[in-house]
Amino acid sequence: MAMESTDATIAELQLDEENPRLPEELQPRDPDSLLRHIANEYNTVEVARSIAEHGFFDSEPLIAIRKGRRLVVVEGNRRLTALKLLTDPDLRSRIELDEATQWDDLAEEVELEDTVPVFIAKNRKAVAPIIGYRHIAGIEPWDPWAKARFVAKQIEDEGLSFEETARIVGEKEADIRATYRNYRVAVDAEKKLHISAKEVKKKFGLFERAMNSTGIRDHMGAPAPSAVSKSKAVLKPSKKREVGEVFSWLFGPDAVITDSRKITELGQVVASPEALKVLRDTNSLDDALVSSGGMKGRVLKRLTAAINALEKAEVDLAAVLEDDEVQAALDRCAEIVERMRGDNTGDE
Repeated sequence: MAMESTDATIAELQLDEENPRLPEELQPRDPDSLLRHIANEYNTVEVARSIAEHGFFDSEPLIAIRKGRRLVVVEGNRRLTALKLLTDPDLRSRIELDEATQWDDLAEEVELEDTVPVFIAKNRKAVAPIIGYRHIAGIEPWDPWAKARFVAKQIEDEGLSFEETARIVGEKEADIRATYRNYRVAVDAEKKLHISAKEVKKKFGLFERAMNSTGIRDHMGAPAPSAVSKSKAVLKPSKKREVGEVFSWLFGPDAVITDSRKITELGQVVASPEALKVLRDTNSLDDALVSSGGMKGRVLKRLTAAINALEKAEVDLAAVLEDDEVQAALDRCAEIVERMRGDNTGDE
């Protein structure tokens, strides 16, 4: 990919207000507001510390696009923020920085040129492969929601196919389809069903994990990745109740999912009409799991693991049987089994 290489002054470079990493609700998006947010929210002082100690690496130039007479940096916004704050005392004084003292100390230590190397791309589409790979499959990954927004932008705004987007970010097409579907579920829930997805976006990684469950996905009426199309809705108005339920069970004030490992259990519960009714009536995942038959399976799975572990220990037991710690561990096992049997053994 051919890009123009040039040196630009730090002052003439501008932050990208369309950066997928920025929260959608961040307003206003004037230069000072963007600087303050990036400096305070993304640990940018550590980037500044690296620049102060080692200098600015010319081998990792900023990447910008032309917007009128402006140069908007689309890759390297944390580095640009660090450069601006390190070289502009007026900027540091008018922006509320969480680590203001550290910024001032670092600015005294650093010696920087007035210009830095910049690659200028033709447009956002041209630089998307670098940004996508670096922040999705590469060494500086974005949070899950920022990743989803970037993927959606390539598909909806740039007109790329799922296959082309997958190639850009270095992931499988099926994963890109799933990410796009999950993004659309969150967006369409708000825009079309009028269900808040604020917590979904904040904890999007957990939501993506939940959407891997066929039971949860079917409960919401969301398609499998292979059936996703940007021209086809991922949610039906008739499923508004179910979508709201899943959001509530995952993220609501009385969420039943306190651990991502319980997502499998939730998927099993919602797939059972009897268990689903119990969950709706009691908001207790454990009670509903019993109704689905899942509790028995979970207990048997754990007991089987314990049996396997004991059988492996038995192989070496003879050599250490007289050891006090080993005897104490055996006694503990016996106590647990006796307690688990409880009254079920009966009195003889």
